[in-house]
Amino acid sequence: MKTFNNSNDVFATRIPMVTFIFLGLAPLAIVWYGAFIFNFNNADNLFLYIIQIGADSIAMMVLLGLWITILIDVIVENHHRAHKNQDVSFLKNEHPTIDIFITVYGEPIEIIQETVRAAASMEYINKKVIILDDGKSDEVRYLAKKLHVYYYRRRNNSHAKAGNVNNALNFSKSDFFAILDADHIPKKKFITTLLPFMADKEIAMVQSPQHFSNMHDFIASGTAQAQEVFYKYVCPAKNISNSAFSVGTNVIFRRSAIDEIGGIVLNNSEDIWTTFLLHKNKWKTIFVNKVLAVGIAPTTIISFFKQQRRWAVGGLDILINENPLHTKELDIDQRIQYFISSTFFLVGIPIIVYIVMPLIYLLTGQKPLVIEDGVLWLIHYLPYFILYFTLTWLLLGQKMLISTMSTALASFYPYLMALFAVFFSTEQEWVATTSSKSNVDPIMKWIWPHVFLLILSILSLIVGWYNPIEFWATFFNSLWVSLNIFLLIMFLSKSQMK
Repeated sequence: MKTFNNSNDVFATRIPMVTFIFLGLAPLAIVWYGAFIFNFNNADNLFLYIIQIGADSIAMMVLLGLWITILIDVIVENHHRAHKNQDVSFLKNEHPTIDIFITVYGEPIEIIQETVRAAASMEYINKKVIILDDGKSDEVRYLAKKLHVYYYRRRNNSHAKAGNVNNALNFSKSDFFAILDADHIPKKKFITTLLPFMADKEIAMVQSPQHFSNMHDFIASGTAQAQEVFYKYVCPAKNISNSAFSVGTNVIFRRSAIDEIGGIVLNNSEDIWTTFLLHKNKWKTIFVNKVLAVGIAPTTIISFFKQQRRWAVGGLDILINENPLHTKELDIDQRIQYFISSTFFLVGIPIIVYIVMPLIYLLTGQKPLVIEDGVLWLIHYLPYFILYFTLTWLLLGQKMLISTMSTALASFYPYLMALFAVFFSTEQEWVATTSSKSNVDPIMKWIWPHVFLLILSILSLIVGWYNPIEFWATFFNSLWVSLNIFLLIMFLSKSQMK
């Protein structure tokens, strides 16, 4: 099968012809559906219609940004060649020093030990492995002594991970430093693959993808599959516009660049904010599309939701408080890419609207659109619906999508929590994904909206078909509700509660 991006360096991603065709058709499907949804003549209940077009506008904007970013990456191949790996002579001739910061905050000792051992055995002589223990664990201190690595412990946990790394920078004197989460085990060639890119003195950061080993868990599988699209397709495309950003782990920074911006940004989403500030200061960044560390995805509902909320707060914080489209220090391509990345976390709004709208119709008979003639609505909506699921299926390598769809649907809650947190400047606790501290909350604190919507959905089907007002409207809304019921049941029944 013919593929695109056929260069052989670590940036290239091969895309089959059929996926390329679907990527090209996707914007047309959005326009075709928009022709129906934004036609005021198709409005029914005005209030519900306004909410519907608001939700659809966000969803279309997010999907359009995703698909066009990937499509441009396929078409514009010059950046794959321009970012070829630097000659390793940089390491042999310059002998740059690098500190490996392993950030720890209550993760299981066996996980920390495996990561530290792997970091210590990485290829490269001029490295120093340092455990940054914000968990204040004597067991971890003893582990560091046993494995002959350095150990730093702070008096307090101010500014979470960002404060932990900045504290280490007070003692570090190396030319570069890498950050590894305690549950991300680096491969032997982590340094020798990424550090040569720093031969270009304008590059401040080199990022490699997150990759997860525990795909057998339902939530972990859904998380990993969704992130595969991000790391495999979206992140390499950001090299075109010099807008690749840090994801918090599996990354190397140039010390002088971080010193120039005053250290790691003191924010619970320090990764994207630090890169944003680097780009504002005209530094370059690179994403290397090669798995160089293997981590553990969240396996419980609470740890997954806390992770998603933390990521969403970072993106929405930039969107609302900085507005990348108005950031003059960035070039136009960077502004657009940061806007696309940060608006993604608004998807909590359309998700909850898409769940609630069919319930409103089945329970009250009120609806946003006139769909007495179901065929007219269907011929506009079906291409959009099919392209969304087909492209996701193709981009994920034709893997099972149930866990991906279930976790995506359930994510509306942490995303909405993040939106309110940013609007009202609510402080959010930073908790590591695999830390024992991430699952101390009662489970109903996190799943009550899902349980409530599940019960309401079942009730709506009974009410809606007891005395249906319009057959086609009842039929289509019932299909949508049934799909949501199935996905919510899968999420709640297959996921680990704690």
